Order: sequence, then C-alpha cells, then structure tokens
Amino acid sequence: MRVTQRLMINNMLRNYNHSMNKMNRLNMQLSSGTRINKPSDDPADLVTSLRLRTKLVQNEQFKKNVGDAISWVETAETTFNAMTQVLQRVRELTIKGANGTNDEGELKAIADEISQLKDELGDLANTTLDDRYIFGGTRTMEKPYDPVTGQWLGNSNTIDLEITENITMTVNFDGRVFGVETDSPSPMDNSIFSTLDKILDHLANENFAELSGSDLRELDQYINNLLSFRSEAGAKVNRLELVESRLEDMELNYTELLSENEDVDMARLIIDLKNQENVYRASLAAGARIIQPTLVDFLR
Repeated sequence: MRVTQRLMINNMLRNYNHSMNKMNRLNMQLSSGTRINKPSDDPADLVTSLRLRTKLVQNEQFKKNVGDAISWVETAETTFNAMTQVLQRVRELTIKGANGTNDEGELKAIADEISQLKDELGDLANTTLDDRYIFGGTRTMEKPYDPVTGQWLGNSNTIDLEITENITMTVNFDGRVFGVETDSPSPMDNSIFSTLDKILDHLANENFAELSGSDLRELDQYINNLLSFRSEAGAKVNRLELVESRLEDMELNYTELLSENEDVDMARLIIDLKNQENVYRASLAAGARIIQPTLVDFLR
C-alpha cells in the first residue's frame, strides 16, 4: 500500500481526536467525581447504579413511613396512659360513692368530678396527630366522638403503613379502646361513656349496690382492656424502632455500594489524566515533524 502525505495526516488527526476524547472523558470524571456520566461510559454498571438508587429512594420512603408509624403509636400510647389515670380516678370515686356514708352534697361533688372525667375521656377520644384524629379509623378529618350527642362517628377501618418491602403494620387504634362496637346498631351501649352515665345515674339515685357491683366490674374490665392496648402499642413501638435501625443500616450499605460502583479513584484518575496529557503532547510533537516538510523542502 502506498503511504501518502495525506494518509499520514488523516491518521494523525484521527489519533488526535481519539486522544482528545480520552482526555475529555477523564476530565469529566475528575470534575464530576463519578465514573459514569452517560450510559455509554459503562452500561453494565449503570444498571447497577440505577438499581441501587431505586433502593435508596425506597429505603428513604420506608424510613418516613416508620417515622409516621412511631408518631401514631406513641401518641396512642400517651393517650392510653392518660386514660388509665382517668379511669383509676373514676374507680376511686365510685368506691367512695358506694360506701353509703356520704351525704347528698358529697355525692353531688363525686358526681360532678366524674362528669368532668367523662368530658376528659371525650377529649382523649378526639386526640389528634397533625390535625388527624387517631381513633376514628380512616375518618381522620372528623371528630370520632361527638360530646354533644354522645355518638361515635368513626369507623373500624385500619390504617396500614408499609414499613419494609411488602411488610405493613396497622398503626391506628379504633373505638374499641373506649368499648365502642362500631359494627353494632347501637355502638355506644357497652362503651365506657355508657358506664359512666350509669354511674352518674346510680349516684343520683343512691343505688349503692350497683355502684359497688356491676359498675366496678365494668370499670375493672375497661382498665384491663386498656392495659392490653397499652401492651400492644408498646410492642409495636419496640418493633418499629428495630425496623428503623435496620433501615438506617441498609441505607449506609446501599450508599457504600453506590460509591464503590460510581465514584472514581481520584489518585489513579489524576495519574491517568497526566499520562494521557503526555501522550497527547508527544503525538503533537510527532505530528509537527510529519507535516513540517513542504514542496520547497523537497526542491532544495
């Protein structure tokens, strides 16, 4: 094959472009700090990076869900604690009112305090978290308990949050906490509010047998029921804290894997870039020698 001046120049320009492209790619990696700046840089590792980024986004959402779940359950647990104190006080007052030694004024004072405690239970039934009612099932924007009519307006639907992949947890508690049977035609008949109404009625009529008998038994039943809900809430909080810790570890692992897959070795990259610059300078010097001769040089 006959090698001409034009062929040598074309080869030289092609090699220049190749060398410039390599330097440009190394410069992009140095300025961005990542190996993969476009799909053609490394298609296989790009797929791995996209998968890891997807996992990181999912993990972040799971962490938010777990945070919301902890807030829901801890708010409910705090409410349960306040309810326990209220019911214990109602029990003390019921025992005091049932001993038969109180005069009319003392019984009225006991009834007035129990009435106030009933109103407090109504306020606790309407506990909110971020303007959402936590005991109304999925009706979170309306008060579940109407203190004027004494009706329960919430439902028994659950609020489930996905805390890890394909794993959900019910984070809300419904009217059963207050003895409300939402699926019954008369949901309030066996509720704590109904029991308090009966206690007030028995105090007004001085029915000491009912106060010391069925009224106390129902109060004890509600207190035991409440302790069961408190235990359930505590168990959920413990599990959610474990899940939260695991999600933080997973986020750290995914971030490390993504860094190993994408980030450049800065020291090695600088050396490669310097070597490529030397190659480019050497090719420029060699090219200058190739294109230097002119027709005048050959006519001497």
